[in-house]
Amino acid sequence: MRVLKFGGSSLASVARFSEVAQIVLQQATTEQVCLVLSAPQGVTNTLVELTDLAYLGADFQSPLSQLEQRYQQLLAEVPGVSEARRQQVQALINSQIQQLGWQLQGMSLLKFCPDHIKAQILGLGEQFSVALMTALLEGRGADVQALDSVKLVKSQGDFLNATADVAATATVIDTAMAATPASIYVMAGFVSSNAQGETALLGRNGSDYSAAVIAAAIKASACEIWTDVDGVYSADPRQVKQTRLIDRLSYDEAMELSYFGAKVLHPKTIGPLARVQIPCYIKNTLNPSAPGTCIDMEGDGEALVKGISSLEHLALITVSGPGLKGVVGMASRVFAAMARAQISVSLITQSSSEFSISFCVPQLHLVAAKKALEAEFELELQNKLLRPLAIQSDMAIVSLVGDGMRQHRGVAAKFFASLAQARVNVV
Repeated sequence: MRVLKFGGSSLASVARFSEVAQIVLQQATTEQVCLVLSAPQGVTNTLVELTDLAYLGADFQSPLSQLEQRYQQLLAEVPGVSEARRQQVQALINSQIQQLGWQLQGMSLLKFCPDHIKAQILGLGEQFSVALMTALLEGRGADVQALDSVKLVKSQGDFLNATADVAATATVIDTAMAATPASIYVMAGFVSSNAQGETALLGRNGSDYSAAVIAAAIKASACEIWTDVDGVYSADPRQVKQTRLIDRLSYDEAMELSYFGAKVLHPKTIGPLARVQIPCYIKNTLNPSAPGTCIDMEGDGEALVKGISSLEHLALITVSGPGLKGVVGMASRVFAAMARAQISVSLITQSSSEFSISFCVPQLHLVAAKKALEAEFELELQNKLLRPLAIQSDMAIVSLVGDGMRQHRGVAAKFFASLAQARVNVV
């Protein structure tokens, strides 16, 4: 079985839905397909806007009506759907809009939105995509079956950024597929359920991750991520003119690029695939004949440097002072404070003298990070065992990625010389 995932840009209109259906039908002639879908383009953003408006006590009726009209328009324009199936999708729309209205009204009255309710709301768009695509494929004569990702994809952790449990997912998804044989299965990305059966999200833009988890769970022959570009490029084409398409990447290279800013892949996607060595292909819905980028164990060892990625809008925090040197557990306390505040750390460096520890956090979380550190080291700061926190804002991490660099000298020298030539200060 092959897993195909299509993002929101591939589901922006009925024409795009039809293009996706054609790709899926073609692949299903040679191999079973599990289709993983995002919400139609813009729908999740609308759901975020609705929850924000309701939380603030503002009027949310206009965007709610626009969401319903978007759903209705997509359903009205989709071709070849039986009347019975059309009524089923219409019933889903009615149920979603009614339930959403009640939830938003409750949030508006309470001025509060629990995370488990927010998770339910933000995952609605993917479920609509599944219903509409199932109707479209069925109308074209496909042997298709929709499966409920909320019940079948298992996870643990918080409601809005859960971590998938591949082993638990494999058990239930195998049972579900055995009970409902089909040539094409359609599942929602982004959503899952925890041990209590409550809806949990796999992180914003997490449908790539969903596809990887499902592929690992069913031991798929391959996982294809379909988007609106031909594959992974050596740099962001919007910022660098002379980019090139990368034919092959190793799992390690792909993880480095995604974690440090490459937008074409969700950072958590590669892990589940690498553990069971399932190849991943990045392909373009608008150019399906293009080979795309292949990500596997080997990659292309001949290439020295594969790509450059950047992570922007960061703050660099430095904890320093005599109280750090030779004291066991100080680094542990620094990062335990960040963990308790639920702040992700993207870069860590420590001076060889053990006098300081520096790390990067998102600029958005700087105030919370500073507050957590000052609370953790209140006594050390008062007794001048630690210096006041040193903070540098508006920083960026630029990463040079390529397995081939391990066997070649002088790459770092070229890298820093290029930055110096561009008058970029390295901190």
